[in-house]
Amino acid sequence: DPKFVTVHFEDLRTYAAEYHPHDHTMILNLRLSFNEAGGALADLARMTHHDVALLYHELLHAYLDYLYATDHGQALTAEDQKVLEAANKQMACHYRFVRINPIRQLKGATELRFLSDQDTWEVMNETWAVFVGWVLWTKLELFQDHLTTKSWTPALIEQWTQRLTDAVKSGELLGYYEPDDPEERQIARKRFIAPSNGLTPQDVELLLTTVLGEPPELVQASTAVFEEYQTSMEPAPSCE
Repeated sequence: DPKFVTVHFEDLRTYAAEYHPHDHTMILNLRLSFNEAGGALADLARMTHHDVALLYHELLHAYLDYLYATDHGQALTAEDQKVLEAANKQMACHYRFVRINPIRQLKGATELRFLSDQDTWEVMNETWAVFVGWVLWTKLELFQDHLTTKSWTPALIEQWTQRLTDAVKSGELLGYYEPDDPEERQIARKRFIAPSNGLTPQDVELLLTTVLGEPPELVQASTAVFEEYQTSMEPAPSCE
């Protein structure tokens, strides 16, 4: 539904884009507008990779907001329903009963948290959006901006796999939430999720296939990275 999100431009000081789910508004930085005039979106090819990644990060937030906003009935496609069902499943446990890293740099030091509905929603949202943004940034780098004229080759997939492996190991793709508990928010403005409750291979397959439309060979290489990483880390806490 093109009318679901209201888009306007502002002179944002920090970010390229911000999505506000309470009123379904996407605020874009003026620099993303044609001639920076605030009238229309500029050509994506003229944006930096960083700005495109942030834009897609926020678009993922808007997409999930749309899926949950109302009872769409028959309005949702089969792909939308698949994403909605997967999100509900993950929020029931994987992104609700979690380990966090109180100190982000110390990945081995974790604490257990049973998150509120709001914090669970935010963790899932941010984890998925961080990955979507990373995918776009990395693809632009590897394809040297020629997204419409290039296709995945074995050499490019090999480079992708190495970059993805490095990103997973560094914690670059871990999600976070801003605690809705005022007392906890005084201690830490953001809580980062520990690797045990990061992206799953199923998340990766869903986002690459259903949301981003990437080919099977890239999906297979990507899920293999996460499957291998899972064997070397602490499993997610059980909800049973």
